[in-house]
Amino acid sequence: MNDSALKNFCTWARVELINGVEAQMVRYGITEPTLAPAGSETVNGQPLSPLEVEQRDELLRLQAAEGHDALRDRAAYTWFNRIVAIRFMDARGWLPGRMRMLSRADGSHGSEAVENALDVEMATADTDRIAELKMAGLDEPLWRYLFVAQCEELADCLPGVFERVGGAMELLLPQGLMMADGVVGKLNAVITDERWREGVTVLGWMYQYYNADVKDEFFKSKRKAAAADIAPATQLFTPEWIVRYMVENSLGRLWMLNNPGSSLRECMDYYIEPDAEHEDFIRISSPEEITLCDPACGSGHILVYAFELLFHMYEERGYREREIPELILTKNLAGMEIDPRAAQIAELALAMCAREHDRRFFRRGVGADVTVLSSIPLGEDELPGNKKLAEELSHLGEIGSLLNPSEAEIDELKAAAASCSDDLFASATKTKLEGAAAICEKLSRRFTCTVANPPYMGSSSFNPFMSKWVKKNYSDVKSDLFSSFIVRIMDFANEHGEVGMMTPFVWMFIGSYEKLRNRLIDDKTLTTLIQLEYSGFAGATVPICTFTYHNSHIDGYKGGYVRLADFTGPTVQAPKALEAIQNPDCGWFYRRDAETFKKIPGTPIAYWLGQGARLSFKEGTPLSVISSLAQGLKCGDTDLFVRCWFECSNRDVLGVTGDPSRAKWHFMLDGGDYRKWSGNQIDVVNWLDDGHEIKTNRDKNGKAKARVQNERFYHKNGVLTWSALTSGPISVRNCSDNSICGGAGYYIVPVKQEDRLFILGLLNSSTAQYIKLALSQTFNNEVGDLKRIPVHGIDSSNEEVLKLVQESLHASELDWDSFETSWDFKRNPLV
Repeated sequence: MNDSALKNFCTWARVELINGVEAQMVRYGITEPTLAPAGSETVNGQPLSPLEVEQRDELLRLQAAEGHDALRDRAAYTWFNRIVAIRFMDARGWLPGRMRMLSRADGSHGSEAVENALDVEMATADTDRIAELKMAGLDEPLWRYLFVAQCEELADCLPGVFERVGGAMELLLPQGLMMADGVVGKLNAVITDERWREGVTVLGWMYQYYNADVKDEFFKSKRKAAAADIAPATQLFTPEWIVRYMVENSLGRLWMLNNPGSSLRECMDYYIEPDAEHEDFIRISSPEEITLCDPACGSGHILVYAFELLFHMYEERGYREREIPELILTKNLAGMEIDPRAAQIAELALAMCAREHDRRFFRRGVGADVTVLSSIPLGEDELPGNKKLAEELSHLGEIGSLLNPSEAEIDELKAAAASCSDDLFASATKTKLEGAAAICEKLSRRFTCTVANPPYMGSSSFNPFMSKWVKKNYSDVKSDLFSSFIVRIMDFANEHGEVGMMTPFVWMFIGSYEKLRNRLIDDKTLTTLIQLEYSGFAGATVPICTFTYHNSHIDGYKGGYVRLADFTGPTVQAPKALEAIQNPDCGWFYRRDAETFKKIPGTPIAYWLGQGARLSFKEGTPLSVISSLAQGLKCGDTDLFVRCWFECSNRDVLGVTGDPSRAKWHFMLDGGDYRKWSGNQIDVVNWLDDGHEIKTNRDKNGKAKARVQNERFYHKNGVLTWSALTSGPISVRNCSDNSICGGAGYYIVPVKQEDRLFILGLLNSSTAQYIKLALSQTFNNEVGDLKRIPVHGIDSSNEEVLKLVQESLHASELDWDSFETSWDFKRNPLV
């Protein structure tokens, strides 16, 4: 589910609830600063009951501790979460009292509980109070009373999901929620009973959409991520088909390898058959022996589908239906999450899965194993022997499950807790230390299966602690959180365990992740991988892949790879992936031994390359041997030093003035639109007196703004250039005489001038583009990528090749000169 109506509702509801809570805070004098002190019996001329005085005092205390905005936002989400959860149970008929709270029996807007209040059975409600409000016709106060009572009753059933919301928070329940244009009214208009019954994934989508504006605001601000920013900025609800693929090829794979004849195979559409000749796996005799963890579980989408597969496994082994949910939640599944709100949704979703199969589940006192990794502030004196661990635990809400505590550190926490005295001050420290030890024990567990869509956040957004900590603990993959999680999950999974992940696909190609690739190939076994098209995932602005690996090395294993690069847009990714899995001869499914990737410089995961292309790297000559490749001038202040040639006096442009030392404006080839052979010659740069003004231009700290690189190539004849950034293939062009390449237009200077046209033709060929995609699939065509392109049979006397290149070059020059922006424009060809 991913529609605009649902998103619009959730973002609107967030604002509406925040405003509604704020109005309640004003009503009860919970403002900054408040004019009525704690203990006041009258606020804004309104008398308060003794209970309201007590509740208000508690809110004032929370406001002082958390801050006004934080308390307001927490209260708003509390009510959003409760409304969504209760409406879900409304549609299923699962509320303990069997009376709908937020809708009528036919699913229409209203409250069956209010309409039939005298028949409501709720242990937490006072029947006399209900009767009093009903007889007085006070529907709004009656609904508010029943709704809070319902939350209290559910807190007894699901304490991890429904925190106690009576007491203080009751004062902050907004007015008018049940009106047709209120939050509940609009919720009922957007989501019908039928959609609620489609499954629990709606809960996850709603939470992501609730945070959409917060996420957008963070990225627009470009600030470093504070602890409160990390969760909403990195949460990304995983599409259902990718969840299925990851879980089926990890959890499902483990089951099928142990039970080849299992009927589970029939319901796993995204399961890629393993390489039967090369298999190694953990032997299990019962589903109770399987453990699966999602260490960044968010709202629990992965755990929910794992629950479904596990249920089939138990059924297949003859377990009774009502026994299975408790076994799954207590023996099989574990989640970890830094966002307590998302963790509540995950617990709720799993509880709803359990209730589907066990109508008495709410009475069993069973909860999902979802651990909230909140910061545990420890002073140096509270854990004096380990300052490092104390600091890490104090920032646990930021680093989350990336923390990998050792057994010695866990023992140290336990010993420190045991040494605390029984006095009042020491007891608080003891509680923190015991909590820290329990959390660290959970973080140190290992699982037969680990599946995750970890957070994506580049190091440029890290706050100072996060930046320093990740560099120290994940030095080889420090540039992003997702790559740090790839490494961390290697320790979450048992040896020979199965892992499934969804991440940006840059780790497959770029140089900074070469060590990670080698580790995955040398120490692990890539079993499957699906590479999505650049715009193939609607939830993120980064290109995505999803992959699975076996957490040990299997020699000769041929993994299954699916390449969706030729299928544009999110809607076609799942169908085309499914088609490839069902028909391996489709043309975009590949079987490869990952060892073959090591034959390519940099070890890119170029699974689609045929044998001939792979051999070319071994037998060919790298382009860097027959030419020099280099970056050009980065002038540092484009507005000051760069113009279009037609903005300048012609007599000052090199080309009219033949002497470079006298011309102020020199043509600069600085990338530009996708264009092969020639052209894109519009910009000029102030290079008077060998660029004196550029070279002497400095910032307020005296640092040179420009980077005058590879000056030996400036004004050099017989040079080629290409655009560093393009949405199309490599586009190499012939440089005009006496030009300078800019920072986005790189140099290719052949060692032998007679090779220039041959190299130009080679790099503009489809073969070169095919090879380049194996080296990098970003929009950037970097120097390092082109340097590695292998050249075979260079023959600059080949007349057929030279003729084709010269014809292409001539045609491109004529085309460029037909534009008025060309220096050599004569007339429009249509005139």
